[in-house]
Amino acid sequence: MNFPNQNKILEFLKDKNLIVVSNRGPVEFYKYNSKIKMKRGAGGLVSTLLPLMEALNGVWIASAMTPGDIEIAKQYPENRVPITDEDPLFWVPFVVVDQDQYECYYSTISNPLLWFVQHYMWNSPYTPDIDDKIHQAWDEGYKYMNQKFAEKVLTESKRNVKEPLIMLQDYHLYLCPTYIRKKMKNTFLSQFIHIPWPQSEYFSIIPEYMRKGIIEGLLSNNLLGFHIPRYVTNFIQTCEEYGAEVDYNKGIIWHNGQTTHVKSYPISIDYEGIKEMASSEEVLEKEKLIKEIKGDCFLFYRTDRADLSKNIIRGFQAYELFLHKYPQYQGKVKFLTTGKPTRQQIREYYDYYYDIMDIIENINIKYGNDDWKPIELIFKADYKLVVAAFKNYDCMIVNPIADGMNIVPKEASAVNEKQGVVILSEKAGCFEELKDHVLPVNPYDISQTAEAYHNALKMDKNERSKRFENLQKIVAQRTIYHWISEQFEDIEKLKSAENF
Repeated sequence: MNFPNQNKILEFLKDKNLIVVSNRGPVEFYKYNSKIKMKRGAGGLVSTLLPLMEALNGVWIASAMTPGDIEIAKQYPENRVPITDEDPLFWVPFVVVDQDQYECYYSTISNPLLWFVQHYMWNSPYTPDIDDKIHQAWDEGYKYMNQKFAEKVLTESKRNVKEPLIMLQDYHLYLCPTYIRKKMKNTFLSQFIHIPWPQSEYFSIIPEYMRKGIIEGLLSNNLLGFHIPRYVTNFIQTCEEYGAEVDYNKGIIWHNGQTTHVKSYPISIDYEGIKEMASSEEVLEKEKLIKEIKGDCFLFYRTDRADLSKNIIRGFQAYELFLHKYPQYQGKVKFLTTGKPTRQQIREYYDYYYDIMDIIENINIKYGNDDWKPIELIFKADYKLVVAAFKNYDCMIVNPIADGMNIVPKEASAVNEKQGVVILSEKAGCFEELKDHVLPVNPYDISQTAEAYHNALKMDKNERSKRFENLQKIVAQRTIYHWISEQFEDIEKLKSAENF
């Protein structure tokens, strides 16, 4: 582990029963050649918390999302899976429900309803249509799953004589704190929201009784975290309009006799970990493909899930405009894009994926020739290939409509070897930290983005070097371990101050 104040944190946690709760778990089970295999979950949250889970024999409650998860869960009492069977380091109690209930919870309410509202993605004259299907999905899916998660938390809290320390994660579990609090009135609850919190007026798209349930759920926590101060302010304003007593300066909300402290904790990356991976044999091997694609061209790069919030199509529309306005660069630039489809069971995501494929094909047909392909696409790219691309881009674009944080510019800047320029949306959470050293763009402004491509291409070496060095400095100074350490430190302070 690489935690700041590591010994102090471990001392604080040694008499705690650490219970992390999230929709997606730290491991995933899948079937291969008729056998159940396990792989570690992706993402910084898993990388950060797993060492603590192992050190403390902790518990990570999660949904059984895959057929493999369901099959393995049913092999153990109460669906409580040890990781691993012999001398378990930690435990994953799976929440197992019927597929229809899970789809209502995940594919109707969590995504797209909540996700779209919190990323400003609904086209309000036309969508959403909040009909009987959505109301039913709230009751039979979202509320039901949150109750099931709460029941698992209660069971795991009683199983261990140590004091429970419950850390809920994200928007899938907004109602869960309410259900936990009814049974565990004096237990410290914390929750971190990994996506943006919208302005209160936009949040009102959601029906009033759903808003009430969400706000009361979140205000059942003692500590509530967001990535950046803007989301904290938006949330406090939402609660103030709901009738809660608030203090913007101190980040405190009082409601129904409960005090909730709201703070920003900007997430970052495992800086040393990604640097180590970048020099691994696997990444060095995958670099051969990246360098073959790049050739002698200036390499633009982006990597995204095919999520509407990532604004991929406007990024390519801007590239097409750039090729049209500056034809002298045709044949001298290349755009590499990597990523993967996501949430294809949801119609909007399915359509968006194929719209991305269409614009890439159209640009390649319109501008390409036998010797030059304007855009190279590698979808379903593995992370080691992405890291190989991070090392070799000349310009990266990250232009979301909205993002809780988006750590891609941080990961990329940590390992890039070309003093690469970053084009960054003003709406990305990480913009607050990186804005002085990137080329900023309004994600809706295609013309501005096209000019940003041109400016990156023409930037002199001194400016490139200065921007890049400053980006690396920021990323190296604050890692993902600072993010989680700050939360533990605040939990300890609040528990002491409020006599838990």
